[in-house]
Amino acid sequence: MQAQAERVRAMNSSNPKFILRNYLLQNAIAQAESGDYQGVERLFRVMTSPFSEHEGCEDLGADGKIPEWACNYVLSCSS
Repeated sequence: MQAQAERVRAMNSSNPKFILRNYLLQNAIAQAESGDYQGVERLFRVMTSPFSEHEGCEDLGADGKIPEWACNYVLSCSS
């Protein structure tokens, strides 16, 4: 039982609850382009401490559902 608790603690300290995804950035950018910077501020707050809990930001977490439009989202790093 203690070994299981230790594994869970180790995993939680090594795996962030929040991971920056392209669709999260795209949503924040679209909001900012319309003058609403709350999405950028919220994303910044969560990504500066991705291992912590953030009340009201569950949709940004690893368990959040990816929107259908983002399932085939392609990103090119060539510039």
